[in-house]
Amino acid sequence: MKNKRILIFGAGVIGSIYAGKLALSGQNVTVLARNRRLNELKEKGLLLKSSEQGEIVKVNVSVISELKSDDIFDYIFVIVRKDHIKDALPILSQNNSRNFVFMVNTPNGYFDWIKTLGESRFIPSFPGAGGKIENGIVHYTLTSKFIQPTTLGEVNGLKTSRTLELSDLLKNAGFPVAMSKNMDVWQKSHVAMVCPIAYGLYFDGGNNYTFAKNKKAVNHMIRAIQEAYNFLKTSGIGILPPKMNMFRLLPSVILRITLPLIFNTKWAETVISNHALSARAELEMLTGDFIALAESKGYDLTELKKLDIKRTSKP
Repeated sequence: MKNKRILIFGAGVIGSIYAGKLALSGQNVTVLARNRRLNELKEKGLLLKSSEQGEIVKVNVSVISELKSDDIFDYIFVIVRKDHIKDALPILSQNNSRNFVFMVNTPNGYFDWIKTLGESRFIPSFPGAGGKIENGIVHYTLTSKFIQPTTLGEVNGLKTSRTLELSDLLKNAGFPVAMSKNMDVWQKSHVAMVCPIAYGLYFDGGNNYTFAKNKKAVNHMIRAIQEAYNFLKTSGIGILPPKMNMFRLLPSVILRITLPLIFNTKWAETVISNHALSARAELEMLTGDFIALAESKGYDLTELKKLDIKRTSKP
C-alpha cells in the first residue's frame, strides 16, 4: 500500500495512540498539538507503551501547532472531545484536504459538521483504544474486535474506496477494524452505554475498583443502561451493532454478576475509568445531549437523570 500523508488533529491519549501506530506502520504522520502537549512532544517525542508489551517505543512523527489552508493531507483524523469540536471546526473548514475522519463522540448526528465541511469530505468513525499519558508516556490498550474495534463508515452507509483504504491503513497499523452501515445509530448506541457507565463511576467516586464492589451504584448503572437501550429500540432509532441488545435483553441478575467482574480489572481502569475521569466535561455534555434526544422523542430517562443528580463532587 502506498504511504499516505496523515494529520492527527488532537494530541491527547487517543490521538497519540493512532499517530504512533500509524507512523510505526510506515505512514507519513504529522500531529497537531497545543500548549503543554506540544512542548512535551517537541522535547521528548511521541512515546508509546503498550499494556501488553511493556516497553517504551519512541515514534518519529512531525509536530505542528497550526493547520494552514494549503497544507494538504490524504487524511485528517479529527480526534478531539465533543466539548472542543466547536473551536476546531473553523480551523478545519479553512483547510483544503479532502478527507476528514471524525473520531468524535456524539448522539446528535452530523448535520453541523457536514454543513461546515461538506458530506464529501466527512467520514464518521470511532476509536477502539484507551489509556492515559503520564510523564509524556502514552500508556495504552487496544480494544478487541469483539468489544469495540475502530469503527467507520460513510454517512450514506456505502462502502467506498476511501473507507476501504482507511480500513486497510488501520488494520496494517494493528487496529481491529469494523465497518458500519449507519454510524449515526452506532454512535447513539455507544453513548447509551458510556454515559450511564461514566455516571455510575462518578456516583461511586470515580474508582472502577470500588465501583465494582458498590452494589447500589452498579445496580443503578444497569437500570440506566437498560433504560437507554429500551429508548433506542422503542423509539425506532435502533441499536448498532446488534450485539449491544444484550444490555437490553439479558436478565439483570446476569449483568449484576458479570459487569463487576469486568470493572474490577486493569483493563477497565485503562479503557473506561481513565477516560471517564479525564473527559468529564465531555461526558456531561454527551449525557445532556442524550437526555435531550430522548425527550425530543417523548421519552424520559429517569434512571440516568437520577445518576446525574446524585453524582458526587468531581474527583
